[in-house]
Amino acid sequence: MEERVTHSPSATSPFRLHVRDLVRRPGAHREYTSEFVLPEPIGTDVIAVPDGAPGSLHVQCEVVTDGIWVSGTFVARAVGECSRCLDTVEIDVDVPVQGLFLYADASYGEDDQTDDVYEFDGESIDLEEVVRDAVVTSLPFTPLCSPDCPGLCDQCGARLADDADHTHEILDPRWSSLQSVKDSLGLSDKEES
Repeated sequence: MEERVTHSPSATSPFRLHVRDLVRRPGAHREYTSEFVLPEPIGTDVIAVPDGAPGSLHVQCEVVTDGIWVSGTFVARAVGECSRCLDTVEIDVDVPVQGLFLYADASYGEDDQTDDVYEFDGESIDLEEVVRDAVVTSLPFTPLCSPDCPGLCDQCGARLADDADHTHEILDPRWSSLQSVKDSLGLSDKEES
């Protein structure tokens, strides 16, 4: 059983490459470079290249017997939140992209490896899915502003990087009733002695 990703390029996608003049010409090679503004975010809910951000795609297309092999890089800047202190995190994204775009009539059996294999219409290739997969897998699952970020205080929410000596007096909950009596009497620690 053949397993392929069906490819229907969008006419307005900045990831779309017109390859009609390369089709069925084994050995033909062409490079494409494009810089564009992303129409929608690429990434996760935690960190992503936002819509409206600039992106750059540089790929080489090489015609092989059953399709076109595409390889290159995508460059952009991802923005998110530090998972510890919630500060803004910016990460440069420079990921390799690759994929084999097969002709509709190409023979590709179940014993063949199916990673990075797509089917296309013979006119154009849209690399959005290839780029999206590469970007999402390269972004950190839990982004950090710095590897040693101390995060936020679990008691009051203060940013611990701003106050290294930040502490709270921790009272044993079993003594809380006595503390409330002391507070109601208006006694200070000095008066108790």
